[in-house]
Amino acid sequence: MTTQIGNPTSTGQELATPNGDTTGDIALAFVGSVFPDKPEYRTEAFSPSGRMFQENLLHGLENAGLPPTLVISFISIPSFPRSRRLWIRGDNVLLDCGIPVKLVSFINVTPIKQLAIGLATAWNLLKWGWRTRKARHVVYQYNLTVPPGLFTLLATRLIGASAVVSLNDINIPGQTIPHSVLNRLDFWLQRKLIPRFDGHIVVTDAIMRDFVPGRAYLRVEGGVAPVLFETVAPSPSARTGCAPFTVAFAGSLDPVNGIDILLEAFSQLQGDGYRLVIAGWGPEEGAVRAAAATDHRICFLGVLPFAELLRVYMAADVLVSMRPTKTMQTEYFFPGKMMEYLASGTPLIATCTGHTEEEFGDICYLLKDESAQGLKRMLSFVADIPPNVRMEKGLQARAYMKNNKTWDGQARRIVQFIRETAPTSEIRMKAV
Repeated sequence: MTTQIGNPTSTGQELATPNGDTTGDIALAFVGSVFPDKPEYRTEAFSPSGRMFQENLLHGLENAGLPPTLVISFISIPSFPRSRRLWIRGDNVLLDCGIPVKLVSFINVTPIKQLAIGLATAWNLLKWGWRTRKARHVVYQYNLTVPPGLFTLLATRLIGASAVVSLNDINIPGQTIPHSVLNRLDFWLQRKLIPRFDGHIVVTDAIMRDFVPGRAYLRVEGGVAPVLFETVAPSPSARTGCAPFTVAFAGSLDPVNGIDILLEAFSQLQGDGYRLVIAGWGPEEGAVRAAAATDHRICFLGVLPFAELLRVYMAADVLVSMRPTKTMQTEYFFPGKMMEYLASGTPLIATCTGHTEEEFGDICYLLKDESAQGLKRMLSFVADIPPNVRMEKGLQARAYMKNNKTWDGQARRIVQFIRETAPTSEIRMKAV
């Protein structure tokens, strides 16, 4: 297990000062897709893990002494006609952590939607740059598809700011998204834009290897919220082995998360000694409901509040992160749910996505045969391990995450990286 982050030029050391407040005169703007966790924002296009990642990141940056002075975002909603709403009105809202967010307005028709969000983002950045013109500016964008990174980068250059990008997922047309003209254009544009950013924070090393080889970067695959460690960890002595062996999965019900493989593998397990609990929603929800209707051992819970989701983790014997790596090109993703799983204290079965084997291989059960038959054999193998031995591995993972992957710790590393890699406004202006 290794804690090496990024390439050798990125040390991953923490900030030098005790309180982390060494940001000087930096004014930070964040561009992303974050909004309050409220029912009116939960649509088919809503990504709970992406929203949670961004809110935890912003709260962590604030705790690390670099609070954003502007957060620009938009409501994630399917484009017309999948959604009946043609006009999406912007708003000023507050996240649960108290950080204000500017939601921009847009016409909900592709590609006008993306252009409108991009233009609104650029305009708000220009106004922010003028209001904070005496400060050293840094613009930090989460992914580059919406708003299109081109608009953010142009506005950033016009105000003499440094540009930092957090690359959390890059979809490959024909693999993780349809092979449409717009998707191919987006992928081409990202390939052209990524090298032009001053700083790169990525979830997998493959992104830098393939898009910006040789550049310094920081690898941050996610983080763990403090609430996870406020819950009582599962007790090895409480597992008697008499109850059904419970397998749990939470997240987007999508082939990219291997839900189809999990359902097929579970169907091959015989007898009432096994139980499968699934929480989430997505395009494969129909298949999950059908499986639950025909197999009494499968329990589908739908979308759960985070507190209830934690109880599902604690009650399980093993969790499954089934991101395919061989039948689908997913090397530019890292399953954020893995961070929650590892911190829960319940043992985890995971495919070798990204740096999983390198960093987490000692604290989870690695699945290298990603077929349904391979997963079935792994589930049987883990079920046969004495409960106290199995749970000790889960508790080792929980301790590792608490010591190394809290959001406050990850945010401190990001703040240091921003300070070390983002040139001053004067240097940036000379380069334009």
